Amino acid sequence: MIKTIRVTEKDYLNFTNYAFKRLCTPQPKGGKGSIKNMIIWCILTIAFMFLFQIDSISLSSFHWPSALIVALPFTVFIVAYYMNMRKLRQSSIPNQNGLMLGEKTIEFGTDGITEINPLGNCFYKWESVESVEDNSGDLYIFLDKLLALIIPAASFTSDIEKAELQSIVKKYV
Repeated sequence: MIKTIRVTEKDYLNFTNYAFKRLCTPQPKGGKGSIKNMIIWCILTIAFMFLFQIDSISLSSFHWPSALIVALPFTVFIVAYYMNMRKLRQSSIPNQNGLMLGEKTIEFGTDGITEINPLGNCFYKWESVESVEDNSGDLYIFLDKLLALIIPAASFTSDIEKAELQSIVKKYV
């Protein structure tokens, strides 16, 4: 089967969101993200401050300026973290008509997958395919934890064509 596709910036951003969520799924150990962990500890600290006050527990005796000064570094850190992640995401978008974005042809043969684009071609043996996953109509053929062939939903003329492609790939994987 030969499939001609066009991967857009939006398709790539959808893929990166999916790939990072796939990588960051909670491990069986029950680990949580560092930001969530920090927020939980901050809330626990404030709760213990209220609980162990020697004077009566009331909001009128709570020193709000001190609480705001303590909360400020946490707030600045969280805002800076999200701004840097957004900037990193925007700066990591590949070049138009490069290896990831633009028009390409993907050939599915008995010995593997050949990807042909204006800059060259690449062959992947079937053994390199880890999984085939669907995300909102887009099809991702993962060749590694973060490397995948992106086949956008717009490349399929029908659900039957998509199912046919999935069955071809799953037959060899």
